[in-house]
Amino acid sequence: MDLPCVPWQEHVARKWAGLEPELRERFKSMLEIKDVIESALSLTTQDDVKCLHSISAGRPHHHTRKDAESAAACRERGNASFKGRRYTEAALHYSQGVCLAPQGSEQLPLCYANRSAALFHLQRYQEALDDAAEAERTNYPSGLSHKLEKRRAQCLARLSSSELRADQEEGVRSGVSPKGVQSGVSPKVTVRVSLEKGRHVVASETIEAGEVILSERPYSFVLVPSSGGAFGSEHRRCHACLNPTWRPVPCGGCSYARYCAASCRDRAWEEYHCQECPLGAHVTALGILSQLALRVALKAGLKNIRQASGAAAEPPADPSGAAYEGVSCLLHHLDRQSASMRFLCAVTMATLCLELSGTGPPPAGRQVAFVRDPVAEDQGWRLLAGAALRHLLQLRCNAQAVVMLEDQGLSDALVLSSQERRVATAIFPTLSLFNHSCRPNTSLMFGGGGIVTVRASRSVNAGREVLHCYGPHNSSMAAAERRHLLQEQYFFLCQCEACEEERAPGSSRDGASGLLCAECDTSLASSGGGDLECRSCGFALSCGDLTERLQDVRRDLDEAVDLLEKGEPGETLALLERSGCLAGVTLPHTHQLQGRMDDTLARAHATNGNWSRAALHLERSSAAVAARFGADSVEMARQLAKLAQLHFNAGSRASALSVIPEARRLLSLHCGALCPEVQELQAMEDCLHNS
Repeated sequence: MDLPCVPWQEHVARKWAGLEPELRERFKSMLEIKDVIESALSLTTQDDVKCLHSISAGRPHHHTRKDAESAAACRERGNASFKGRRYTEAALHYSQGVCLAPQGSEQLPLCYANRSAALFHLQRYQEALDDAAEAERTNYPSGLSHKLEKRRAQCLARLSSSELRADQEEGVRSGVSPKGVQSGVSPKVTVRVSLEKGRHVVASETIEAGEVILSERPYSFVLVPSSGGAFGSEHRRCHACLNPTWRPVPCGGCSYARYCAASCRDRAWEEYHCQECPLGAHVTALGILSQLALRVALKAGLKNIRQASGAAAEPPADPSGAAYEGVSCLLHHLDRQSASMRFLCAVTMATLCLELSGTGPPPAGRQVAFVRDPVAEDQGWRLLAGAALRHLLQLRCNAQAVVMLEDQGLSDALVLSSQERRVATAIFPTLSLFNHSCRPNTSLMFGGGGIVTVRASRSVNAGREVLHCYGPHNSSMAAAERRHLLQEQYFFLCQCEACEEERAPGSSRDGASGLLCAECDTSLASSGGGDLECRSCGFALSCGDLTERLQDVRRDLDEAVDLLEKGEPGETLALLERSGCLAGVTLPHTHQLQGRMDDTLARAHATNGNWSRAALHLERSSAAVAARFGADSVEMARQLAKLAQLHFNAGSRASALSVIPEARRLLSLHCGALCPEVQELQAMEDCLHNS
């Protein structure tokens, strides 16, 4: 669970400890959302609001107001990156400057113009033209206008009319949130209810592997913030539709929210951001789930909240109300949360709503006017606070990580390593009905707008339950650890097929550590207490020594990746050649650490243009991917697609043709036959057959 920051948890814990014993016992006995939030509201004061302000002011990136000096500092950092030819990094610094610069300040056109230059060097010619136009629109200094004219001519010279039209169409597609895409559930599934499983999804007829079971847009989501000052997804993706953007359109009121187009900015403002914007960094200090819970309630508005709670006589009159009803009826498990956790959640939402109540009336709902009435406003904010608390408790069991493929680092090199990363946390009303399995029969993919597509990863016979994994997977975690995590967060004891098989007599692990003896290549086994021994030659290694040696390898790997991102593949290779020796221990190719090392070596060799060596190391790292995620996983599909590309670049026709069919099969299974990766593989195969 993404809890609020530690200082806020400590503040609420002191508040809890300071309650009169009678009041604390009364709170513990409350099992209705309305009672819990009313109690929290009665205990929450402006001192709590001031404490939240103090905490958020001390956090990194707390400043979310427009500020010309901060924009100038970002522009200077961008200039330093630009001089170092780190154009991606420069563009991100300039974008931050655009978001920080107030309208009418001299920094705004300068940041636009400088970003235009960075985008030109990144061969993003249409975006560079658009930024040049924005610089002029925002009063770029006339004495420097010749620079924009020169860049405009350079961009146009590199864009034929057909390419220009294609870039413009692509900009339109990426800038418009896919509102026309509707949620859909396969007619081959049905929702059932039982005391044991609650609401769950069952196949009403056989579903073949690769068939789409569900396509659903999130009711709402929140981007995962970056850490340590790094540029994360919230700097690179639209805050309303999750599409990547090189030219974020900033919110007019704060420097944090940014969008791929004005249409997304305006839609977010209408739905929730007009209330969120004044909160600034205060809401981010309270954690992703608190922010998402508040956003869900704000987006719903009082009309939909009343209808979902049964307080309004009429049923939902629009799709947004029906979608919210699906969120509202999810289980909140209030009775299973500890009293201190309930208190933390309730005081958090009460403080946020107390802060918001000073900004005006609560959102009434779309196309519903709210008449200014202090009593009605107070009642409205109390109702919204209760809804937000309900959603916060629901999200603990129903929040879904939105995972997308992203490039690592800020390198401008042609060879980049991509991996799936959690870019947002969302709530999907229908997906939340799917129960968990540590060995699921579905695969999830996320696309534009955060839309999730659920496909059968293997055939599901009629009458069998359709299941997906909540996180703990049997390929990466032992049954005991999986069960503990699921019990702690989701309040159930997992009894899926994978867990039951591992608990069966004779199925326990044999004590093998996954490491090999360097002398005789025999698997090292645990000798108790975490120490290892080779039962063939007698070699022994203490737990402490092993931990220290593995940490050394991890440090070397992290340093190697940093060198590679800085464009130093030679130094990367030299470092990794010296690393990896564990003095008596060999990492098998199936070991996650060895797989990561081979993957980094593959990237370094590919950066040097040594495609054959790169392919050799990527083949080795594939063993670790298969061991961790499974031979039929989407991770393995992407590994094979990268391997096919390396063979293709190396001119190894037979090797590429041997890999492409399996990569295409797995990608089609998990992502659909029309996904871009499958189309690229098909084009590659056609080229090889015709050569």
